[in-house]
Amino acid sequence: MKKIIKLLPLLLLVFAIGCDEDDTERFKVNSEAGWIEFATGTSGETVTIITEEVILPVRVRVPIFENGITVNYTLEAVEGDFSTIVSTGTSVTLEPSQAGPNGSPFVVNIPLVFEGIADLDEIIVFDVVLNGTSINGIAVGLDENSITRYRISTPCPLDVAALQGTYDVAEVFTSGINEGLSLAAAFGQSYQVEVIVDPDDPTQTNFILTNSIGFDQYFVDGNIATMDSCNGTVSFTTPLNLGDFADMTVLSSSYTESPAVITADGTLGNFGPYQFVLTKQ
Repeated sequence: MKKIIKLLPLLLLVFAIGCDEDDTERFKVNSEAGWIEFATGTSGETVTIITEEVILPVRVRVPIFENGITVNYTLEAVEGDFSTIVSTGTSVTLEPSQAGPNGSPFVVNIPLVFEGIADLDEIIVFDVVLNGTSINGIAVGLDENSITRYRISTPCPLDVAALQGTYDVAEVFTSGINEGLSLAAAFGQSYQVEVIVDPDDPTQTNFILTNSIGFDQYFVDGNIATMDSCNGTVSFTTPLNLGDFADMTVLSSSYTESPAVITADGTLGNFGPYQFVLTKQ
């Protein structure tokens, strides 16, 4: 009886080892599992009028794909017709590969080719959406922090030709002790300015302000007015010296294209609230 009892632990140990070996053979780790996501720092961008191509990197967090892997994607319209400005495919492929000792990710790029953005008279917005892969079990995104939808927007349209030209200047102190006075009246001067797009600005939103020949200095020649075409506002080079007299702090601004009018309100030095209005001739 004692001999039988001593043998039992040995039999149990052999049986346990046998089960472990069988499990190892029967159940293997699925190395073709994981997820995909955009490898971008943000979930969208606004292209410029000179954008020709955008490359969107996709992170493939899969240890092994022996037969390669195809990442599928689509473009979804949000605003306007994106087909008039962009061309691309519907999938991109990575060749067969196996992760090194540090694991994934692999990266594959989605190319978007643009044309005609400068000719748009409306905003176009669309999403690039990851749909899945050619391997079952690979998820689109890991959690809520994964970027799986990337938004592309075009800039708000700006009619450069409508804004370029010669402008009359109307300026006045709008309130305070100098209300109703103007620099032109106070100094016996007359102002007129030229507005032309900055040839070195690829976005074509910066306009150079110069004083017309034969007129007194209102702006310092070369001052830049930058149009925010989405909000209809203007920012100016600082300091914004006016009439070779004092610097203006602009508190609000606006512009229109038809008619072309640029307006700025703020304070002129310590002399009080002040406004200038540029009106295209």
